[in-house]
Amino acid sequence: MLQQHLTRIRAGIADDPAAAIGSSKELVESLLKIILERSGEQYAPGEDMPALYKKVSAVLGLDAGSIPDSARGSDAVKKILRTLTTTLQGLAELRNVLGTGHGRTAPSPALARHAGLALNSTVTITEFLLDTWQDRVDRGLITLSS
Repeated sequence: MLQQHLTRIRAGIADDPAAAIGSSKELVESLLKIILERSGEQYAPGEDMPALYKKVSAVLGLDAGSIPDSARGSDAVKKILRTLTTTLQGLAELRNVLGTGHGRTAPSPALARHAGLALNSTVTITEFLLDTWQDRVDRGLITLSS
C-alpha cells in the first residue's frame, strides 16, 4: 500500500504535481492508520491527519512532553518533534490548497517543486515514524495486533 503511494507520487511530480501533493498526504495518513491498527489503537473513520498523528505520537512516545528535560539534547529533540507536527499540518494544508482534494473548480497552481517538497517531507516523516515504530516493537514496547 505505502509503496503504491510512493510510486504514484514520484511519477506525478512533473506531470501532475497536484495529484502528487494529494498522494503525499494520503501516504502519511495511510501510515498513521496502519500504525494505529497494528498497535491495537482505535480511530474514528473521519479523523483528520493531525488527530491521527496525535494518537500515533502518543503510541510511539513522540510528543515533546515525553522527552525528559534531563535527556541529552532534549531541547533540540523537542524542537524537531514540534516541527514534525507542524510539517504534518502543513502537508495537510498544502494538499487542501494545491492538491486534488475538496473538488477543485479551477486548475491547481501547484508546481513540480511544490510536489517535490511534499514528497521529500513525506519520505522524511514516514521513514522516521516507521523506524520509531519498529524500534518500539523490537523492544517490546508495542505489541502487534493481528
